[in-house]
Amino acid sequence: MRAGLLAFGTLICAAPVLAQPSRDPLAPLPTAPAVQQASSSIAQPQPAPAPPVATVPIPRDWRGVFDAIDSGNWASAQAGIAALPPSVLTPVAKAELYTAKGSPVVDLGSLEALIAQAPELPEANQLALMAQKRGATTPLLVVPQKALYVLGSAPVRYRAHPVREPAADQLRPALDSMVKADNASGAEALLVSQGAGLSTEARAEAAARVAFIYYVLGLDMDARRVADTWRQGATGEWASQAAWVSALASWRLGDFNAASSAFQQVAQLADQRELRDGGYYWAARSEQAAGRPASVERLLKSAATAYEAPESFYGLIARETLGMPTKLGTDPLAAYDAAIVQNPNVQRAVELARIGEPALAEQMLVHQAKIGAPSEHHALIDLAKRLDLPAAQLWLAKYGQYGAQADAADRYPNPHWTPVNGWRVDPALAFGHIVQESAFRRTAVSTAGAVGLMQVLPVTAQQMSDATGVPYSRSSLTDPRYNLEFGQSFIERMRSSSATAGQLPRVIASYNAGPLPVARWASINDKGDPVLWIESIPYWETRYYVPSVMRNMWVYQGLDNEDTPTLKAMAEHHWPSFPTNLVRFGQ
Repeated sequence: MRAGLLAFGTLICAAPVLAQPSRDPLAPLPTAPAVQQASSSIAQPQPAPAPPVATVPIPRDWRGVFDAIDSGNWASAQAGIAALPPSVLTPVAKAELYTAKGSPVVDLGSLEALIAQAPELPEANQLALMAQKRGATTPLLVVPQKALYVLGSAPVRYRAHPVREPAADQLRPALDSMVKADNASGAEALLVSQGAGLSTEARAEAAARVAFIYYVLGLDMDARRVADTWRQGATGEWASQAAWVSALASWRLGDFNAASSAFQQVAQLADQRELRDGGYYWAARSEQAAGRPASVERLLKSAATAYEAPESFYGLIARETLGMPTKLGTDPLAAYDAAIVQNPNVQRAVELARIGEPALAEQMLVHQAKIGAPSEHHALIDLAKRLDLPAAQLWLAKYGQYGAQADAADRYPNPHWTPVNGWRVDPALAFGHIVQESAFRRTAVSTAGAVGLMQVLPVTAQQMSDATGVPYSRSSLTDPRYNLEFGQSFIERMRSSSATAGQLPRVIASYNAGPLPVARWASINDKGDPVLWIESIPYWETRYYVPSVMRNMWVYQGLDNEDTPTLKAMAEHHWPSFPTNLVRFGQ
């Protein structure tokens, strides 16, 4: 189905529309010739007029057919498929119609014919199941999907997984309520009363959560005490989380020896790549602050030279500090692969993109990667770039069959999109948000109701429309031009908010959490350090969101050979101002 994404050579021109046949059964019935009545003094009864024959609008092109399917106009869609000349899109339209919710029941023969004609379609398995339910007795051969693997991904911070054991599961709900209320003493009392019945890993989980409440409240001595006391003996991911809180608290207390020791424990224990790099980076800073510069370079290099470092927030800052290159290798488009365009799904993707059906086009490319040869994978990525199908490009850059290849730069799509009123913020920043917000899925909708590329709430879009005069409708949020326009307008509003003072980390945090929480966070004891402020944000989602967006922006700027003044400022422990570059990268 069209919304189910992520479940070139010659351009294929649309065939001309044939005139409606004169014997088309859907055409109006002809009117019978008038019969002269014999004159009579007696009026003859007149027959009642025949009811008008309803006409079915017949789409004149394939875009009209897909629009009819979208709107549930089944008769019109059927008429369009029957009237239009055979095309690479004929099987696509039939599959969309047959599998659409609420569409007319299709007979077994039609299903079998479509599967035989196009067994490589994304809907082939669904069509085969439908045929079986209708009594198919012969095997229906569809092209099977193959096993997929993660080809690569940018490191991100995420919440550690809860320790699953009965005592921990019993404690967690009560602890959750204490965390939400910032009730550190109550949470610690729970830990003390029930901690003896927990495993070492479960105690470390509770310790990290209780200690962070104290840390958020600015009670750093208590934060360190709880973290260090209750993480003893633990070696899992929660041990690294508890050590992280202890290390941050020690840094704010000015105990750089303790901070260095705890940060290095984080680097050794952390499963999360970004947290590991952060441990090395902060350990280097702690060693410098403790008056031991000899070990600083070694620790910074540990953060900077990890395999994922070119895409790591802390790795990039460490590289900038050391004067190392911070740019990913460029990934120019490969020569046009003439062989791949012979593939039916590729031909369909090209034509679907041409007629303005990007979701279906992306679905075709993604499905082809699941059923095709690994050797064609990078050609599919290049084709997604050429067709401006960034959601497919990003998916293909992350997942593929064994032996498939993708470059790190492929994970940063650069579609040729422009907001309605042009760019007013750095496109690298806007696209940096999109990578995190929607992975370039135009129709993405969050549980909170945010829509589209930049996950704009309808109420926010309406406010931006009222302020700028750009027309708004709910459907416009799935149009890249309008979604980008409303998204960048909101970024501009956050930049101008007194809560952010035009400082980039605060602007990004406001985009995620809103300006009111960011205004409250002005009281964070960050020692004037933007990186420490980020790590002290109370909301875990925003705490992890800000560095990811900044990292994305730096990667985009590097791919376009732009300067990265905000990265330089962060490496020098200065608050970076909102970027002013308006150059449309890659153009």
